[in-house]
Amino acid sequence: MRLPARSWTPLTLFLLALGACLVFIVSFPLPEVKNDAVEYLALARNVAAGAGFSYDGATPAVYRPPLFSLLLGGWFAATGTSSVLSAAVFQSLVHALGVLAAFLLFLEVTRSRGWAFGGAIFLAVNPLLVTRVVFVLQEPTLLLFTTLAAWLSIRLVKALSPGRAALAGAAWGLATLAKTVTGFAPFLLLGMGLLPGRWRVSWRGWEAAALLVCFAAVIAPWTVRNYLHVQRFIVVNDQGEGLLEWNVEHADPSGERLVAELREKGVHGAERRAALWRYVRENPWHFLGERVVKNAVRFAAPPRDWWIAQGLVRPGEHRTSFWILSGLFHMPLYLFLLFRTWQWARGSVDPVFGFLALLYWSYWIEHAILWGDPRFGLAVYPLLVCMVLPVGRGEGKGRIAPLIEEPEPAAV
Repeated sequence: MRLPARSWTPLTLFLLALGACLVFIVSFPLPEVKNDAVEYLALARNVAAGAGFSYDGATPAVYRPPLFSLLLGGWFAATGTSSVLSAAVFQSLVHALGVLAAFLLFLEVTRSRGWAFGGAIFLAVNPLLVTRVVFVLQEPTLLLFTTLAAWLSIRLVKALSPGRAALAGAAWGLATLAKTVTGFAPFLLLGMGLLPGRWRVSWRGWEAAALLVCFAAVIAPWTVRNYLHVQRFIVVNDQGEGLLEWNVEHADPSGERLVAELREKGVHGAERRAALWRYVRENPWHFLGERVVKNAVRFAAPPRDWWIAQGLVRPGEHRTSFWILSGLFHMPLYLFLLFRTWQWARGSVDPVFGFLALLYWSYWIEHAILWGDPRFGLAVYPLLVCMVLPVGRGEGKGRIAPLIEEPEPAAV
């Protein structure tokens, strides 16, 4: 592959990713704003109007995580428009930035700049990612900040220092403000210090402290804001009870009846939570067995929300298009995930690569337990692409072999 000159590579990737999204936006009608997107859009519009993080412009909101709506609201304020088209352009810019973040991550993992560039192009024009920009949902933002945090974590593991630990901690704090599901990542990093022998990352006290302090420092202001408004300790957002109720309601007909009865009787607060948890305890096989397996399978499936919104497929339908998307963009990557995990377990690849595999597995398991919608896997999709990149064993623990530099093309 003949690469652009070094100084032009990031710009080339950014423009390619942005152009793919903008062409897609003008080529098809924008889907209806509904479900979760209604709330994210309302939050962003009120932020832009100076009414705070609120659905109605008066009551502070704590149900949704803040980062996406705050950034989108800032974009609305800067551009002077809060249309759905404006939101799609914002999403396109975030997608392009996510591709750049992935390119940086790939450069830390592979020794070949050409492979890193190719992996970034794969993301830039990937239909699973490009089609997300027309929805007012979090996925492009989650991918950007999760990938940035993973990149800074890899740099930290390769060369431990308090400064790099502080940057990684702050990045995971931002990713957690985007969605709390990444809150475990700093502890996963530290946990690698407990692994035996060749898998261990050797932490020193100052580095561990810098990681955790900066992680907490980024999140703490929002936690304080939540407490001041609702007098409850809510670290990021208060979506846990809603998720619990949703899972009970969709468990089976008896779960649906229970939730309907609670609503009809006006049961709220601690009494409502106790009734929901009692149902979970009475149905362990569903919540710890059957449901977990189904969630894991759904998480690993390609998201087809745009095709569904266009009426091209029905939810849950597995026609030829589903298997084409799976075969091109998912199944091979998961096979490489298994292969790289096996290599890391044998000590054939470095601890930095092991962190990426552990991060993906942990994220997947977490969503199997919580809820495994296919779109939720997009936040860590660049980690799957990392599994395909050629890697080498480093010259010692916590290091990867140096980057192989392709010569820049001669000036014309």
